[in-house]
Amino acid sequence: MSFEQWAFIADLYTPMIVVMCVISMVLLGREQGLRSGLFALSGILLSTAFIYAVMFLDNSVGIWPAFNLDYSTHTAIALVFIGYFLVYSPKLRGVMVLSMVGYAALMMHQKYHTLTDIITTTICVIPVILLCQYKFSEMAKR
Repeated sequence: MSFEQWAFIADLYTPMIVVMCVISMVLLGREQGLRSGLFALSGILLSTAFIYAVMFLDNSVGIWPAFNLDYSTHTAIALVFIGYFLVYSPKLRGVMVLSMVGYAALMMHQKYHTLTDIITTTICVIPVILLCQYKFSEMAKR
């Protein structure tokens, strides 16, 4: 496949998991009530705000460039939605983690990011993303 064809596939990944996430949240809202769906959405929005705050901080201070690396916004935004599935859809955890691994491999193939970019971004953002998602899921249960 050509670079452009692989790029097209890479460009589809995040919108696909966003659509899957929206469908999942609507189903969650229908099954457990609007409150649960809204709390899930709140976790997504707070996680998204966090990953973009890290991006703006990195752009201002140059944390990743100081180590000759690049903050991977591609990775961070995908992890927001992967985090949702890790917390809310135990049956899909394995598939979603594998999809993220495949996406990371594709980003490296396309030379969008290095493995180190992807790993450092993941280490930095995933704990906060999962905390946001988990805390909002717990608040919905109260």
